[in-house]
Parts: sequence; structure tokens; C-alpha cells
Amino acid sequence: MSYDLFFKPRKSDDSAQDFAKYFSARQHYEVTETQALYQNEDTGVYFVFDLQNEPDEDEEADGAEVETYPVALNLNYFRPTFFGLEAEPEVAAFVQAFEMTVSDPQDKMRNGKYDSKKFLAGWNHGNEFGYSAILRDPDSRSDIISCPGAKLLKAWEWNRNREQLQNEFGESLFVPMVMFILVDGNLMTVAVWPDGIPIATTPVDCFFVQRKELAPRRGRKRIEDQTLVAWKDALTILKRHQSRRSDGVLALGYDTPPADVQEFVESLPPDARKLERVAPDRVLNQELVEKYSP
Repeated sequence: MSYDLFFKPRKSDDSAQDFAKYFSARQHYEVTETQALYQNEDTGVYFVFDLQNEPDEDEEADGAEVETYPVALNLNYFRPTFFGLEAEPEVAAFVQAFEMTVSDPQDKMRNGKYDSKKFLAGWNHGNEFGYSAILRDPDSRSDIISCPGAKLLKAWEWNRNREQLQNEFGESLFVPMVMFILVDGNLMTVAVWPDGIPIATTPVDCFFVQRKELAPRRGRKRIEDQTLVAWKDALTILKRHQSRRSDGVLALGYDTPPADVQEFVESLPPDARKLERVAPDRVLNQELVEKYSP
């Protein structure tokens, strides 16, 4: 179950090699002779452009002239809604680069001209239909994981811009992803904060603290471990050392952990709860899950 679009360049001399060269120059694509697979490891978003240069055999047999659209986009449904938001600029850039006309099976773009708003309208409509169709089956609801849409969007926006922010800070600060984990079956957002090092972060439910240099002592030795600390419990120490920024990013303004940060990290109790990382494509919009779950 997927959202599909088909593309034809206005210039007949554009070739598969041109398409491959175009996608190879863009971030997050794995390119072969017949496919450009988009996979963003930070956001978890993926979709694919396929090259299909030959008309369908059944259509050829009819004897009618077949209008060939050599490139197809496939974007899966039953995904968090940010999948469409990340895919749309990539589609728009591709269409502009090759002056593409569009065949839209969703029947939103009827004149062959690409339209960003209609893309998102078609994607959102089809994605919601995917929720309704799949959640109709009680067996499909047994392992559903969901999160409020606004929280999903904030996590996606942070992860999408994370690499740019990391480049801005260079090696002075670590910019962790916002990840999703199940803690004893409860979904939480989490950012990694190893050994109290300087990081730039956004609000999360908790930090995943890996302790090596600041691991608790047992006798003369430090025993490496890991633990969780809630955002609200870490906020006092974070605010004490935050740099002033206007964009809402909380950046810790030190090179090495000062004494109070070291003491805070060392004093954290071990956490033996069961943790399971959840891939972003599995975390569905809570509002749509509730709407279509009887």
C-alpha cells in the first residue's frame, strides 16, 4: 500500500544516466542503474525512485500508442506523517531539475503539472486510508506504537536539522539524535549524553547516559554502565551551564564536564528497566491510530 507518482521529462534526450548522476549528487541516496533509494539515517525516512524505461507489455499488445513515464516514485503508507513532509522537497527538486510532467494515480494532479500542495494532500489522504484499512484488523493492532503528532514532528525536525547543527558546532559539542525507545513498554524520546560531555540538545523525555570516565566506583575501579535520567531531573544542571541561543537549542557551554556535572552524572542511580529502541517508521501518529482503532 503506497503513494505512487510517475514522471516524464519534457526533454526527450534525458537518459537513465542523467537521472543516476542527479541522484548520486544528492544526500541520502543509494543509486544503481535502475533505482535511487532515499534513506535518511537520522530521520528514518525512506522512499524510492525507480527507472522503468519500457512500456507495460499488456498495453503494447493493445496496439495503442503508449505514453511512457520512465520514472516512478514509491512512498509507503501507514507511516508517520513526516514521511510526506520530507519526501516532498525531494520530489519538487527532481521535477524542477528535469522539467517533469506528472502522472498521478491519486488523481490530484490532473494536468500533468507538479503541485506541492496536491502532493501532500494526496499523500496525507492515502496515508490516512492506510491507517483505516490496516487498523480495521484487530490482529494488526497488537504491536502498534504511537506518539502525539506534534511530538513526532518536533523529533523529526530536530533530526532533519541535526547534521547542519553538528557542522555549525564542529567538534566543540556533540549533537545527539532524538530517538524513540520503549522503557518497560512505555514509549519515550531519548537523547544520548555520554559521561556528561558538552552537547547541544532539544527537550526529550529522558537522557540515555553512558558512563565510562564517570562510572560509579566499586572499590578502586570504575565499572562502566548506562542509565536513564528524566529531562526534568537534569534540567537544573543543564540550565546552569547552557549557552544563550535564540533558536531554542540547549547547548552546554563547557569544554570538559565541570565538577557539578561530574558529581551529577556519578550520582545517578543505575537503571535496570528493559529498554528497546524503536525505528522511527514504526512510531505512528497517535491521533490517527485512535481515530481508526475501535
